[in-house]
Amino acid sequence: MKNKFKIFFFVSLIYLSFDFLITNFLLKNTNIWKSTEKVDHYWRIQSKIYHHDILPNVEVIEPWQKFKKKLITNSIGFRDFSKKKILKNNLKQKRVLLIGDSFTEGAGYDYQYTIGGLIQNKAGKNIEVLNSAVGSYSPGIYYLKTKYYLDQGYKFDYALIFLDLSDIVDEQYLEYNSDSSKILNYYPQRPFYKKIFYGTGEFLTSNTILFRVLLYLSDQTEVIKKYIKLKYKASKEFNKSFFDTSQEDALFLRMIIQDRGYWTMNEETFSEVQEGLQKSKFFLKKLNNLLLENNVKPYLIIYPWPTQIRYGDTKHQVYWEKFSNDNNINFINLYDQFEGNDKRKLILDNFILGDIHWNKNGNLKILEGLSKNRIFEEIGSLK
Repeated sequence: MKNKFKIFFFVSLIYLSFDFLITNFLLKNTNIWKSTEKVDHYWRIQSKIYHHDILPNVEVIEPWQKFKKKLITNSIGFRDFSKKKILKNNLKQKRVLLIGDSFTEGAGYDYQYTIGGLIQNKAGKNIEVLNSAVGSYSPGIYYLKTKYYLDQGYKFDYALIFLDLSDIVDEQYLEYNSDSSKILNYYPQRPFYKKIFYGTGEFLTSNTILFRVLLYLSDQTEVIKKYIKLKYKASKEFNKSFFDTSQEDALFLRMIIQDRGYWTMNEETFSEVQEGLQKSKFFLKKLNNLLLENNVKPYLIIYPWPTQIRYGDTKHQVYWEKFSNDNNINFINLYDQFEGNDKRKLILDNFILGDIHWNKNGNLKILEGLSKNRIFEEIGSLK
């Protein structure tokens, strides 16, 4: 038995050695190999104050799901049209700060198709839009990041705070120091043995054909399993046979059954996010006061996910409207932008297929809703 193990060990070692040499000297420079490499998102960085951020002066093609978007950041790391220098005080233009998560950052699209790019293009030279939004942000991060830039001396005139449904869930998992001046759990470190295990796996996947193929097969198998499971659920939801259920049916179901959006549905799910709601209220109050103290006029903006469009919302709208009224906060509800009799068509027309984020038309819907609420007339830039 020991001899068989030794033979197996040495044969495996010899094979992996040849595999390593062939991969590094012949395959790594080929397009096929490069197309299967995982992208190192080096521009997505940790922040010791507000959890995570994007590097300044970046211009990269960033893959996201099946999309590839051009990601450009300006000199302070905000998504923008170009790597331009941002002055601390812009005396020539009114300045609008956008605050939000992946919806506001602009998931999947080049900047001109996102809400930040659309506002800037419509406004022209009269205002400067600064988009501080980054995916997976929440109210505590909104407050700490905004405070950081105000403390650095940056001036803003208006702030549009896009409060997402997922912010409430994200906020539950963030831990702060005693005076809430920084986030403590920015990316937990792996134990040493896990670092060795995952590090070895990543090395072998990056340097051998065998492990690259095994990883690919594993990923594809998981994709197929998830799709079959989703298609089965869709057949039940839409009262169809499994074989008559289309890919669109399956992807539409994925859009409307997002767990993180269920807290608006009933008392049971609402009770599960009370900690997140209390923390969100706490930091949104602090953010509102901070902005007013620095002569910045804030607006709190909410909008629905496909889940809320399909099944309704008895919590999110009522909760934040009352919060805004109680705290004298300017409040804009964009749910009415996504109303219609054919809810399926409405969702498919305005959200990325199989996802919860706005597509190009959905971003235009948000811009239209802001215009209807006369926010730009007050700013004095848009007609």
